[in-house]
Amino acid sequence: MNTASPPAVVAEGLAFGYASGDGLTCADLTLEAGETAAVEGPSGSGKSTLLAVLGLILSPTAGSLSIVGVDTRSLSQAERDQLRRRSIGIVLQDLGLLAFLNAWENVAAAFGPRLARHRTAARDLLGALGMGDLADRPVTELSGGQRQRIAVARAAVKQPVLVLADEPTSGLDPRTADSVLKSLRACAEQGAAVLLVTHDPTVAGACDRRHVLDGGVLSATARENAGGPGNAGNPGKEKLG
Repeated sequence: MNTASPPAVVAEGLAFGYASGDGLTCADLTLEAGETAAVEGPSGSGKSTLLAVLGLILSPTAGSLSIVGVDTRSLSQAERDQLRRRSIGIVLQDLGLLAFLNAWENVAAAFGPRLARHRTAARDLLGALGMGDLADRPVTELSGGQRQRIAVARAAVKQPVLVLADEPTSGLDPRTADSVLKSLRACAEQGAAVLLVTHDPTVAGACDRRHVLDGGVLSATARENAGGPGNAGNPGKEKLG
């Protein structure tokens, strides 16, 4: 009997079109638990659309998408919303942190409005990510990099099977960007598949796999990064984290 877990994500021929003609034309992607992957591409190539489709925010106009073996085509909107809340963590470019809450409260907000119920889980995760000393700080007093890491913690606190991050290191200095990437790697180490969109080749090179999205078409790079599936070579390039 085969007891192997299904991949975190299997996308085949995903497409989503806007009235303008832009959007996603064709995306094939498989992500395993614990794997990190980057998507690079020029502005307007469909990267944000890809994240929205994978995050079950948009329904594809063509193709199929399975999340941990669940074919999302057969789900109602309510079921899609439930699957997203339970299994997917999203780090938005604008972060979406609540200015009137402190760090741990923003993390706990992933569970809903009853923050106190999830205080321990939120504070424990912040501690595991090296941010325990920030737990009681208002987010308005935190740096850009610290707020990015709080957003990653909020995405990870439910232990999702998939974490999606939209330009998580944009505008950060190299040292701060590295701390954000280490937080994303921690999500993968806890078993999540992590997919991030980036314009930074250094960030992309730190992931297990790299993909390019151009003209709405997603393709893999010529070879995997060091330590990624199917590639034992290319020494000297460090993985994310």
